[in-house]
Amino acid sequence: MRKFVMFSSIVVLAITTASASVTFNLNTSTAPGFTDSAATLVIRGSMNGWGGSEWALTNVGGDYWTYISDTLSDGDYEYKYVFINTAGNEAWESTENRALSVSGDTVLPQDYWESGTTPPYIPTDSVDVWFRVSTAGIVGYDGDTMYVAGYMNSWNGEPLMQEENSEFWSRQYSFPSSGSYILYKFQHGSDGWESINNRSASVSIDTTLAWVYFDNQPPTDAELVYTNVTLTVIDEDNGFQDIRFKGLFSNWATVQGYDDGTNGDETANDGVWTAVIDSVVGPSSYEWGAIDTDNGDGTTCEACDGSDGYGTWLLDIIGESNQVFTVEDDGSVTGSTSFTIPYQGDPITKTVIFSVDMTEWLDEEGATGMPVFSVARGDQMQVRGGFNGWNCADPANCEMTRTPGTNIFSLATSITGFPSTENEFKYYMELDSSSIEVLNSTYGDIYDGIGWEDSPQFGGGNRNFILGAEDGSGLLELELSGYYDLPVTGTIPSGQTVDITFTINMTDADADGFNLAEDSVYLSIKDRWLKYLQGLGDDYTAIASANGDGTYSVTTSFTGPFPWHMLYTWGFYDVSAAAHVEEGGGFGFGRFRARYQHADANNDCAWGDYILPEDSWQLDPPLPIEDFDPGTICITLDIDKNIFPDQFYLNDNYPNPFNPITSISFGLSSSAEVKINIYNILGQRIVEFNKGRLEAGSYNYLWNGENKIGENVTSGIYFYEMKAGDKFREIKKMTLVK
Repeated sequence: MRKFVMFSSIVVLAITTASASVTFNLNTSTAPGFTDSAATLVIRGSMNGWGGSEWALTNVGGDYWTYISDTLSDGDYEYKYVFINTAGNEAWESTENRALSVSGDTVLPQDYWESGTTPPYIPTDSVDVWFRVSTAGIVGYDGDTMYVAGYMNSWNGEPLMQEENSEFWSRQYSFPSSGSYILYKFQHGSDGWESINNRSASVSIDTTLAWVYFDNQPPTDAELVYTNVTLTVIDEDNGFQDIRFKGLFSNWATVQGYDDGTNGDETANDGVWTAVIDSVVGPSSYEWGAIDTDNGDGTTCEACDGSDGYGTWLLDIIGESNQVFTVEDDGSVTGSTSFTIPYQGDPITKTVIFSVDMTEWLDEEGATGMPVFSVARGDQMQVRGGFNGWNCADPANCEMTRTPGTNIFSLATSITGFPSTENEFKYYMELDSSSIEVLNSTYGDIYDGIGWEDSPQFGGGNRNFILGAEDGSGLLELELSGYYDLPVTGTIPSGQTVDITFTINMTDADADGFNLAEDSVYLSIKDRWLKYLQGLGDDYTAIASANGDGTYSVTTSFTGPFPWHMLYTWGFYDVSAAAHVEEGGGFGFGRFRARYQHADANNDCAWGDYILPEDSWQLDPPLPIEDFDPGTICITLDIDKNIFPDQFYLNDNYPNPFNPITSISFGLSSSAEVKINIYNILGQRIVEFNKGRLEAGSYNYLWNGENKIGENVTSGIYFYEMKAGDKFREIKKMTLVK
């Protein structure tokens, strides 16, 4: 009995002195610049003598840092976070000591630098995202307001808030709880767009995006120089009455130009408009252009900031991009400081007739396409373009009317301009609140800005037209187009599932940093209506499988109704740079790839699984687009389907963690009976997917986070198994986070 008591005492002692695993989590979005790779962040407190750097946190991406201790015993402690720069200088949190009570393994709540556990944003029931930019790299920055524009505000820039008197500007946006794929840019002033490709982020939980330098330009150590720059626009008898200059040098505010022999202009009324920009700071480069205050609709602007129009961007008339000049280290000026507008002919006015066919988008009796648009619920079709300021402030020149007895919506509006100048526009679906409610309840929260079409004919870019020479009719009737160019019968029928295979040749991608040995390739679907109606999420991407010859393939299943076109880009994750590299971007022609499925003429024009032609990697737009020909919807199919790997495999799911959809890709080197099973942490099978016998090839399975009876499963760890008859079996782990 005595021995038993002694043994019990020893056991109790061992338990009470055991160490616990304690995970510290720090977010530095409330601090200035701690995401710099040169920063060191450490934990100091009563548990380590308030000193040393042994408890150094690891950056796990952007603002997020973590440290796991396995040496703490149960008890109460105090601690602080400390920042150490490369020179060894230390900055402690200036707030009160943080309290820590340990009782067994503990994962601490998210801490924020000098802000307790309070994030910089106000939490909502949606996915909250914190945007942040530094102005430290803007040469000559003088306190101008910074903006952000993107999907979340239909690319209409909204101001950020300056963080006290610092270089940092920030703002919160909230997104649907289902997650979002965000494209955005920062602006220096309301018109000063970053010159880089769109920034992007995939968010499914509350997130602070790591701060960036505006235009990705860090501060320079070069000595500043100041010089006066003379800009000119030469008007060859076009009769412009009021030309103003805009550029980075003015934060894209207008600067008055002169053709009256004053203010630096050499000769009055010679068509050479001049602006002298004083004290332009260098060394730095500046984009610029000029406007005429004629808005093109019979009005002129004075502010020209959108409140009374934007005027006419003169570079559009001659089809040129923004001009660029550079102030060099020695104060000299290089690059373009002048451009010429040749005679364009006299301005003309025509009534332009826009027409769009909505057959495949109607939600009404007898419709067989995608049930989205409803006149009965108050939805409207609109035309938005340069001629009306890309908005619908005046319904008379944007709202379209349905032609009785048809599915065609039209608008006739008066437009004034030069005969050969390109005018850009898009069709826009304005959904009534009642339609949004119906769609939300059917498909989930609708994506912001989804009403803007992305025309496959233009690779997702803007449509365009020219007024043409005066012909006496005063009319210009544009060709009838479908919304998204979708022709009648161009929709795969409801309930039919089709597998689409995409393939990319990455042989030439090494010039852009692609490493075949370690980098992963992915497909990014860009058709937002397709992603929404299929429940894929606005950030949907799918990991491609290597075919062993420098090509990669993805097979994705879609269930009708969905359109015959595919808008997409390719990208890869650069492991060495810890960055995604994706094709295309911008707003112009060919920012996305466009291809089309075809029905089989040998099978009564039925839709079936389809393999798209092989793509080749191309980083910069315009990306290739397939010729648009609705007459080829039904053709004789004779496509090489011999895209198969040299061994069986099961890839890691992507994304992981995920919410609620993830992609599971696998490959077969020979035909086999394929089963996909998903198990919960208890080993219970919650999903059983039997595809039957599949031929050799690469395949993709999407799991939507539902069990076999259609219930949403809870957050946690799950296991997925792929079995290929008796030839192959593998199990992998994945994490669902809500």
